[in-house]
Amino acid sequence: MLNKNDQKQFANSLDTFSRDFYHKMFILSVDTDLICSPLSIQICAGMLRMGTKDDSETSRQLDAVLKFSSNDVNQIADGFRSALQYYQKYNVLRLANRVYVMNSIHLRKGFCDALCENFFSTAERIDFNNGQKSAATINAWVESETNNLLKNLVSPDSFSSDTRLVMINVIYFKGEWDIQFDEKHTQSDYFFVDDKNEIQVSMMNSFNKYFFADLSDLDATALRMAYKDTKLFMLIILPNKIDGLVALEKKLKSTTLESIISQLQQLDVFVKLPKFKTEFSVELSPVFRSLGVDTIFRNPEFDKMLEMKQPLRVSQILHMAVIEVNEEGTEAAAATSMMMVDMVATPVWPEQRTFYADHPFYYIIYDEVYGCLFMGNLKQKGLNLINTRKLCERCKGACPKFLAKRFIR
Repeated sequence: MLNKNDQKQFANSLDTFSRDFYHKMFILSVDTDLICSPLSIQICAGMLRMGTKDDSETSRQLDAVLKFSSNDVNQIADGFRSALQYYQKYNVLRLANRVYVMNSIHLRKGFCDALCENFFSTAERIDFNNGQKSAATINAWVESETNNLLKNLVSPDSFSSDTRLVMINVIYFKGEWDIQFDEKHTQSDYFFVDDKNEIQVSMMNSFNKYFFADLSDLDATALRMAYKDTKLFMLIILPNKIDGLVALEKKLKSTTLESIISQLQQLDVFVKLPKFKTEFSVELSPVFRSLGVDTIFRNPEFDKMLEMKQPLRVSQILHMAVIEVNEEGTEAAAATSMMMVDMVATPVWPEQRTFYADHPFYYIIYDEVYGCLFMGNLKQKGLNLINTRKLCERCKGACPKFLAKRFIR
């Protein structure tokens, strides 16, 4: 295990990568709800790093984007091994890695050992020429590791006669709230999509002690909810303005998770939170390129991977994530796959602080030691829709009903 200082450095690298990565992601997904697992993506890229020639342009690019404090491959491996060992203590969290390799290809022993010892990854031979069977095999494994939450990560068309290697990481989480919402207090309420439209949704209600912060620098408020018997939390950051999500997410790129957590105070808070389920899938090659990693797609130096000298390149980086939030807790899963080919009516409550998540917001699920597991936003698509309507002219931008709900200072 890493010492506390090394743990903190590794956690800081994940936090910085998460913010850089998320900033690029939300630019590409402005019209839809977003959910992703930076940890899953970082683990998959870390596995790729194990097969990269030291002191090459490829290794330098990977180290730079993943924000490792050292370019020593053994220290990088130690960091991942320590984090994965740490997460094994949680019954509510499952992390799994697997490498699928073409039948005719032989992996170097050192590469296999690095994946097995540091990423606890297994390897399985497969015939990528049979795309239907390959997709069925990989999807069945992903489904089994995520309690059937993630389906159809890959399709038969994902493979070609040039496919040689597929690296996959999956992460699955199902946690109960430490303070659960009472289902009989869940009722129909309005969610403001923007300053012109509102929709009727299933809104959960609770009055209890939560960790809360007024984030004036972000023009937002924050609420932290704990998961039972863990050191895992959901942190929701809610912009003060109905249409403030884009501005908030831009500011979050330069705001550390630690700086937000440090402002939280335990207070009596009346919470309104919609039930939601968000699914998101994306091909990440453009994101990696925009972050400065391009050699893996054109002329990489994966000299440590295969026994026979054979040029490989990354052809696709697939990421899929799902999250569901309800009265009992949260269920979430994500998977990242790297494909390599040959180079070719509201209850009455006492007066208190209020946190009404009744318009688009940002959220993160994190561990207090290693940081971010999942991050995303809720705009509209994932909501349990009951009804829709447009706001009247008088209400647009300054609806008295909306303003009456704003936070009591």
